[in-house]
Amino acid sequence: MSPARVRGTMRAMTTSHGSPVDPEARTETMRAVGPETPHAHQAPPPAQAPPQAARRRPAEQEPVEEPATRNGMGTPALVLGLLAAATCWTGWAGVVLGLPAVVAGYLGARRAFHDLATDGAASLGGLVTGLVGLIAGAIIVWPTLFGSGGFGDGLTLDQCMAQSTSAREMHMCKSQHLAEFNERYPNAAE
Repeated sequence: MSPARVRGTMRAMTTSHGSPVDPEARTETMRAVGPETPHAHQAPPPAQAPPQAARRRPAEQEPVEEPATRNGMGTPALVLGLLAAATCWTGWAGVVLGLPAVVAGYLGARRAFHDLATDGAASLGGLVTGLVGLIAGAIIVWPTLFGSGGFGDGLTLDQCMAQSTSAREMHMCKSQHLAEFNERYPNAAE
């Protein structure tokens, strides 16, 4: 074999950074290049089978196994999300069920994205419905938690009591101005 041909073959057998390639690929490359001059004592190459015999027909192929279903957090996320969306009108139920649905949906979607689970659609469904329940529940609960937009906001105790028309509104006035109410009426029944 000529030195130029050997160098070209060796270049083909190394990667771009100079490390050797798979030894089996190297053997195949050497067979493809072959000797420069045939020697009389070498055996002729073995006869190759015709291309049609080498190919398998679709009916003869082995059945491909489907990957096993790997459920992650999709089903719990979807169940919690649907419950959160269905009960969000109550306020707290939407918040309490929506928060774990969002967490489980996010974790399940990440697992499905990294091919660790096969239920990515259920995870995303749980994430979305959990967000709907969480946001709607939080909107309903917000005024209760922070007292915004209630009866008697910004009024004094006297003004609030003058505007109240029911026992519920009077109780709201009392709770908003509790210190002043207790000073005025120290013996008032709770």
